[in-house]
Amino acid sequence: MQAERNTTDRNYTDEEIRLFVEDLESLPGGDLTVSLLVGCGERAIPPLQNFLLHGKPRGIFQPRQRAVEALGQLNAKDVLMEYLSQKREIADAVVRFGEEAVENTAARELARWLTDDVYTFLLARAEQRRLPGVIETLGKFERPEAAEVFIRALGDDVARPVAEDALRRVAGRAKPALIQAARRVVSGDDEKPSERQTRRSVMRILCELPLREREWAELKPLLRDRDKEIAILAAEIAVDSASSGEKREAAHFLIHSLAGVPWFLQTRISDCLQRNYSSVCELLEEESKARRRTVKGEPLSDPVVRILEKVRSEGEKCSLREQARNG
Repeated sequence: MQAERNTTDRNYTDEEIRLFVEDLESLPGGDLTVSLLVGCGERAIPPLQNFLLHGKPRGIFQPRQRAVEALGQLNAKDVLMEYLSQKREIADAVVRFGEEAVENTAARELARWLTDDVYTFLLARAEQRRLPGVIETLGKFERPEAAEVFIRALGDDVARPVAEDALRRVAGRAKPALIQAARRVVSGDDEKPSERQTRRSVMRILCELPLREREWAELKPLLRDRDKEIAILAAEIAVDSASSGEKREAAHFLIHSLAGVPWFLQTRISDCLQRNYSSVCELLEEESKARRRTVKGEPLSDPVVRILEKVRSEGEKCSLREQARNG
């Protein structure tokens, strides 16, 4: 039956509630059915629990996802945790993908309860499987002791965005873990792509933090990292945080890296030089002149010269505005 009843009438029989649960299968009317079930109160929990825990996962996952949403609104925390505790071996890739969407929704619904028991439960689930929904909800607790879990999730392409967001929430209180992860270099060529990506993500987060001199000293060896992107990120931190001598050396490295890196790293380098213009303006002028001497034809036809000229121009404008404000 389709859920077309008056949503203000809550005196439904158990049979009607069971039929409402069946109506979750209706893609057009499923959202209205969720409202009806939530309006039925706690009496809707057992049939929803049976539908979710004992129902068969399918490629069309929205009905089970709606059941999860209804259980969340009905405060059925224990049912959601029981569901996430189940072990499912699903051979069909389409069905497995759909059920993971349901699991992620269930984990996100648990964000309604930022309590110790939910935190402990999700932490255990994250150690077993790095579902994005689990990582996302764990991040909302903002507990730095979970940083290692988030760092490990950085190696997963699907979980990485929410893991980065979770780490940013605790980064200021988890700097030791982040620095240790950034320095976790595998010797030779044995570093896996996922491990390299993890260090890149960690370095991008560290670039956003104010670092003390001793913290920078721990990262300084990464200026010679085998991975060019990590070396550039380390140089960015140096220009932002290191002493004047190291700042100049790192800025020199960044400028000379402009020609051989993709656009997104060129943008990072440009932004770094821009925000530190007062410290690197003389070096920028020197390097721009040296680069112009090597260019055949019109200097601005060279992309590196164009970048340096834009940084110089914007830097001078910012300096003039600052002088006017102080003046």
